[in-house]
Amino acid sequence: MRQAGQSEYEEGVRLEQTGDLPAAFEAFRRSAKANPAIAAPYLGLARLLSRNHQRAEAIACLEQAVARERRNSAALVLLGQTLADSGQLDRAEQAFRAVLEFEPASARALLGLASICEDRGDRTEAVNTYVRLLNAHPDFPEGMAGLLAVAEGDALGAAIVQARDRMESANERGRALIGYALGKACSRTGRHEEAFAALAAANTARQDEAGVFDREAFDRRIDRLIEIFSPTFFAERAGWGVASERPVFIVGMPRSGTTLTEQILSGHPDIHGVGELDFLADLATALPDRLGRTDPPWPLAALDLTRDGAEDVGHEYLARIGKLAPAEAGRIVDKQPLNFWTLGLIALVLPNARIVDCRRDIRDCGLSIYAENFTHEQRWATGLDDIAHYWRGYRRLMEHWRSVTGLQILDMHYEALVGDLEGQARSLLEFLGVGWNPSVLDFHEAGRTVQTPSRWQVRKPIYTSSSGRWRHYESHLGPLIAAADDARG
Repeated sequence: MRQAGQSEYEEGVRLEQTGDLPAAFEAFRRSAKANPAIAAPYLGLARLLSRNHQRAEAIACLEQAVARERRNSAALVLLGQTLADSGQLDRAEQAFRAVLEFEPASARALLGLASICEDRGDRTEAVNTYVRLLNAHPDFPEGMAGLLAVAEGDALGAAIVQARDRMESANERGRALIGYALGKACSRTGRHEEAFAALAAANTARQDEAGVFDREAFDRRIDRLIEIFSPTFFAERAGWGVASERPVFIVGMPRSGTTLTEQILSGHPDIHGVGELDFLADLATALPDRLGRTDPPWPLAALDLTRDGAEDVGHEYLARIGKLAPAEAGRIVDKQPLNFWTLGLIALVLPNARIVDCRRDIRDCGLSIYAENFTHEQRWATGLDDIAHYWRGYRRLMEHWRSVTGLQILDMHYEALVGDLEGQARSLLEFLGVGWNPSVLDFHEAGRTVQTPSRWQVRKPIYTSSSGRWRHYESHLGPLIAAADDARG
């Protein structure tokens, strides 16, 4: 006999797979009401809430799922992942360890636990956990990639040998995951030709898996933003928005020094960093809903936003970040690099926000991007020509924002920052209107959680070895070298 609510649950799964998320949400709710003793409907609700970046609500649903089935490993692992994503590492660790009590070889729980160790800067425990994971699951690519990232000395040499063998038999996804990590590991040990070969293999595998970058669509996206957010647009909306100076946005290309800049600022007692948030992108894409219709989508919907609507958006953003920071924080730093896409909205709803635009030599920045395991959506990051094209588009859009928005924008050059930490830190604080405090120079000793690819670098004192690293790979980097030449010319 079918359990009550099972048909609703199956309908929710079907609707989720077809992309009708509101209908799927209602189906899961009906299923949970019809059979409140099972975890599955709450898992479904949590998945949808997470996709909508509603982490607090997703966590509440997952706690409901665990309360109903305390040995449900899927619910506990997803709870741990969602807690970790929201920065609640102690609670996330408890969830992962709860799984390991009854499922000691759970790959996902061990992976989650190892990632938490990395976020905290505990390299030894991270290595031990990855080794435990690989002992139980030798062909698990995330485990191999994780071990390559944290191992040192003889352990790293052994991991490199293992990784070479694993790449031979791995599928596209596995070759990408292991290849990115192997490339970085070989680079750390001075094997530059082997490093680039591994990175090239990883990016080829990722392109085969995720598809190639659509340059024409990218260019159209920039053209549309420039057309909509024109000088006339802002002249007609002068004085709109919320006048708060609390928000600070660090933008730029990935791997351009955004994490380092945030960590420096977060060392100041009056400044609080909240990491990479998706709030602005969410508010932008939700503008049609705010206007009570489905069309036009962002960014065209910005044309129909009223003065009151702009203030509402500004207040909503401030309320969201306010929940993540102490009440006494005078500045709150959102370091989502890709917020450069939404500076038009920021200028409209938060015109007094400060913008720090992180700049780095495209040869080093592009190489670092090419070596990074980004999400599948970042298809532009898998080819050197595409990275150069994306960089040119980013610069074009930033020049537009500078010319039309009236926003206060400070260029922060990575090379200058690592070459003169105190001087650049003073300039940063002066730009933000915050008094000098020498604690910003000791960012690497603060012990803060870091959940970006720069988690290990920012725990070290400032170093300049990342500047000019591209020279080890000069023969392979033609597109990036040409882009750098264009910028100088």
